[in-house]
Amino acid sequence: MPRGSWSFLHEWVIYDYIMARFSEKTLRLKLRISEGKVQRREKWVTVIKLKPITGTKFPDIKSIKVKGSSSDVPAEIKFTTSLFDYHVKQSSKFKDFIEKKGFIIVLSHDYLPSGLMNYKIDVYEIDQVDFVSFCRENFVRLLNRQIRRHTETKVWIMYQGPNFNEKTKSIKPARDSGIWCPTENLSSFDLAMGDRVLFIKTRGASTQKVQKSFLKNTISQDWFLEEIFVGELLDTILSREEYCQIKKIDLNAKLWKKDEKRNGNWRWNRVFEFKHIKTIIKDIKMEYLYENKKTINFVKAVTEAFCYGKSREVSLQEYRDLLEFFV
Repeated sequence: MPRGSWSFLHEWVIYDYIMARFSEKTLRLKLRISEGKVQRREKWVTVIKLKPITGTKFPDIKSIKVKGSSSDVPAEIKFTTSLFDYHVKQSSKFKDFIEKKGFIIVLSHDYLPSGLMNYKIDVYEIDQVDFVSFCRENFVRLLNRQIRRHTETKVWIMYQGPNFNEKTKSIKPARDSGIWCPTENLSSFDLAMGDRVLFIKTRGASTQKVQKSFLKNTISQDWFLEEIFVGELLDTILSREEYCQIKKIDLNAKLWKKDEKRNGNWRWNRVFEFKHIKTIIKDIKMEYLYENKKTINFVKAVTEAFCYGKSREVSLQEYRDLLEFFV
C-alpha cells in the first residue's frame, strides 16, 4: 500500500487494534528508531503492560512497557512518524514525555520531523499485515462505529438482575454505583460513550414460563413490566482489569453484591460506567405491549434478555416509540 493511503482512517482504529491485540496477548511492535538511530535489522518486541487508552490528549498512552525494558513509559500514536510535531511547541507535556523516555508508535514509519532526532526518541511500528487483517475482520463494526460516531447512538436492553438492586454495607447496587457488566463480552465497537442502556425489571412469571410462551409467539399473561431505568454510557466498555486500574481499585475487590469467581477468574469481566437519565415506573402487562406495533420489538428484546441472559439492541426509532408510548 503506498505511503499516505492510510489517511482515510481515524487514529481510533489504531487504538482499537492496539487494545484488542493487547487483550489477546499478541500485541507486538517493530523497533524502527532506537535512541535516534535507524535500526537496520528487524527487531520485534512484545508489549507486556499497557494502560488503557481512554482519550486523545497527548500522550495517547500514559503507560506502556515492552519486553526487555526496565520501566513503564508513555507513548504517542500517529499514522506516520512525520506527523509527530509536539517538539515544535516545546510544551511542558513534551518535556515530561522526553524525560520519561516516551516513544512513538506508528502505523508506518517515514521520517522524523526536523530536530526530533536530537531528542534520541524511539519509534515503533505496528504489524501492518496484522492491522489490515484486523480491519478486514471488523470492517462492518468499524464502519458502523464511524457512521454512528457522527449520527446516532445505540440503545441496548439489559435485564436488571440482583446485582442491579441488591447491596451490602460496603457495596452499592449498580443503580447507585453507576457501573455494570453485560452478560456477554461486548466490546467498544458495541458500547461507546453516549449509548443508552434500558435496564428492565419485570415480575409475575418465571423464565421457563416466559420462554415457553415466547417460543409459541405469545407472551405469558402473568408477566408484567415494572420499571425501565434509562442509563447513558459515560465512556466505552473496558475490561475489568482496565477499569480497576483506572479507578485504582483492588482487582480482587467485589464490584457487585453477587460478584463471583469461576476457576480463579471473575465471571463479570467487562465493566462500563453510566449515568441515570430517567426512570419509567409502570405496572403494565407485557402481553399488552407485545400486541402494540410500536412496542412489540421492545418486548421481544426484553424477552431474550430475560430468558437467555443476553443484551439486546433496539433501534433508535423503537426507543423513541417506547418513550412516546409512556408519555
